[in-house]
Amino acid sequence: MTSTPVRSGELQLPSGITLCYDDRGPEQGTPLLFIMGLSCQMVFWPESLLDDLAARGYRVIRFDNRDVGLSSRLRFPQQHSPLAAVARATLGLRLKVGYTLHDMVDDTIGLLDGLGIERAHLIGVSMGGMIAQLTAGKFPQRVLSLTSIMSSNNSRWLPLPSLGALKLLLAPKGNIRTREDYIAYGFEFISTIGGTLPWSRALLEQTFGQSWDRGLYPRGIQQQLFAIFATGDLTPWLKRVQCPATVIHGSVDPLIRPAGGRASARHIRGAKLVIIPNMGHDLPDPVLPQIADLIDETARRAG
Repeated sequence: MTSTPVRSGELQLPSGITLCYDDRGPEQGTPLLFIMGLSCQMVFWPESLLDDLAARGYRVIRFDNRDVGLSSRLRFPQQHSPLAAVARATLGLRLKVGYTLHDMVDDTIGLLDGLGIERAHLIGVSMGGMIAQLTAGKFPQRVLSLTSIMSSNNSRWLPLPSLGALKLLLAPKGNIRTREDYIAYGFEFISTIGGTLPWSRALLEQTFGQSWDRGLYPRGIQQQLFAIFATGDLTPWLKRVQCPATVIHGSVDPLIRPAGGRASARHIRGAKLVIIPNMGHDLPDPVLPQIADLIDETARRAG
């Protein structure tokens, strides 16, 4: 549990989307906005990472993306099966979807507007890294620095996930009926997409249990996945990023391969690339101090 006082709230954006968020650290501190990845609620950001940065004087903000946790749950007609969506995205064919990552960028900017924040440092993981990259490219005047973790430029030419990771991502979750089922799924999830660095079993159980208690929305997770596929290559936007940027990736990530992180760093002018040995598609305890230092260092590069 966090040892830092946390302020919680929700904001309704002009679009009608409601976002649940919390923040910690000095309210007048320079804001760090944390954007989570596909299917994951904001509680997946490790408390120790957030507390570390709040103790350094930052105002640390995280939120539930649309379609997860306590933020708005949307419902659009399903035009494609998950496998068909993967195939169409791989072939560069158009998808019919309810929204794209561009809409989630608008959510991000809307949250900053609602909180009265003119400029912030953005930190995103996986899909959240794509949203952060896209925000920095579309709204450079709003982004002080960018830290993208285990993400990519979303190019269809990147290496595919491992078979195990892809199966876990696309397989139906109909056998999850209880809190205990979901926690067991969580252990399977991390063992499949994580690296070889240790996780706290108690912390993992707490995180997945808390997600269950806050509420799951399987349809929303699929809609987020389709949003990624429909957005396409981010490279043209990455070339517009003007702020200091650091790209962090695990050396053994089976879901978004290290080539994804390298592609993002290659197209962002002046980006620093850090490959962490033995880290997969996860945020294991041993790397959190290093990640906090890298976020702080990137923010300091912005002055």
